Amino acid sequence: MIPTNRIAPMVCLLLLLAAPPVRAEQMLQVISYNIRQDTASDTGGKDWQARKGALTKYLRDGAFSIIGLQEARHRQVQDIDRALPEHKFTGVGRDDGKTRGEYSPIYFHNGLWKLDPDQHGTFWLSDTPNVVRSRTWGNRYPRICTWARLIGRADPVKDQAVYVFNTHWDHQSQPSRVKAAKLILHKITTRNHPNDPVLLLGDFNATTDNPAIQTLLASGQLVHHGKQQMSSGSQWKPKLVPGLRIDHIFTSPHFTQATLTVESNPGVEGLAASDHHPVVMRAHAP
Repeated sequence: MIPTNRIAPMVCLLLLLAAPPVRAEQMLQVISYNIRQDTASDTGGKDWQARKGALTKYLRDGAFSIIGLQEARHRQVQDIDRALPEHKFTGVGRDDGKTRGEYSPIYFHNGLWKLDPDQHGTFWLSDTPNVVRSRTWGNRYPRICTWARLIGRADPVKDQAVYVFNTHWDHQSQPSRVKAAKLILHKITTRNHPNDPVLLLGDFNATTDNPAIQTLLASGQLVHHGKQQMSSGSQWKPKLVPGLRIDHIFTSPHFTQATLTVESNPGVEGLAASDHHPVVMRAHAP
């Protein structure tokens, strides 16, 4: 006879063993975060070496399934890669298609997702998107979008997957933003697996009032879940303030239950860990 004081733990164990595995698409925790490039002009608490610990801890503790970063330089990509051993990433530098210039990398939890080897890459926001470092729309700097099809590991038979697009639009040229919206929409609508859900993350340098963002939302391809009116520009201050965001996470209409919030991530010396606040989406299964 099993002692009564051991029955309850054994029942709990049996229930855990019998429970179905949590599928990647049942609950997604997704983040878009402009982490501010590593630059010599940032000193004190703004220096990457001073703030990277707080930033990587936030990413690690957040248990994010999918992470889209912007303004990440190669050294920052390497630092974050080391700090998140359970994640892998895809992405390249915008200046040479390898390691130079800013990345818009996509990190994904390797226990939940695997990268589709034939469906990922980076394109430049220009009339020649496959030409490295191309810029034809009036923007001074090259602008990119990194994309990937991630396949859920929990049920490979069903091949459940999601397309992720992570971008950083120009901060000055409105024509560039408008054309970037149209190019990204074209990439979304011509994806090889049209029934797969889509996530579009990034620093768009445009609020929902901007015609470029309105083009995205009017297409019927993307939905805006954000109701919280908080600015995503931190100006290096950890406190959240009311305002329209320029950092967004949009989804295809597959996602009917999702919440989007701006979060505070304090760094050091009373500063935020970046000059942007992170934007987080938590979504139920599409």
